[in-house]
Amino acid sequence: MRLLLILPAVFTVCACVPRGDISDPAYGGFFRGISNIQDGTYDARIASREQRVAALQERQRRLIAERNSLSRKISAHQNALAQVKHDLVLAKVRVGDQMSPAMATQVDAAINAKPSGTTDAERLAALQKTIADTRKLAESLANLSG
Repeated sequence: MRLLLILPAVFTVCACVPRGDISDPAYGGFFRGISNIQDGTYDARIASREQRVAALQERQRRLIAERNSLSRKISAHQNALAQVKHDLVLAKVRVGDQMSPAMATQVDAAINAKPSGTTDAERLAALQKTIADTRKLAESLANLSG
C-alpha cells in the first residue's frame, strides 16, 4: 500500500527534472529559462552562434574567391592551349611529308585532346599537362622542319 503512495511522488519528481542541456531553451524548463535569461546564458549562446555564422560566412567568401581564381586560370589556360594547338597545326603543315606515321598520330592526338577533370583543380592540372605536352610536340616538329 505504501508503494502505491510513493510511486506517484517519484514520477512527479522525475517529471520535473530537466533533460538535455539546461542552457538550451528547448530542455531547460520555465524556471531554468528565466534563470538563463537573467544570468546571460542565452545571450552567450546567441553570441557564440553569431560568431560561428560569421566564421562560416568568411570561409564561404574565401572559397568563392578561390573558385573564381581557378575559373580565371582555367580560362587563361584554355586560351593558351588553343594557341599552342594552332602553333602545332602550323608546324604540321610546315613539316608536311617529313613526319613519320607515329609522329602524325601523336600530332593528331594532341590537336584533338580535350583535357578534363571532375574538379576545377583537376581541370587546371590537366590543361597544364596538355599544354606542356603539346608544346614539346610542336618543338619536335619545328626541329624537323629545320
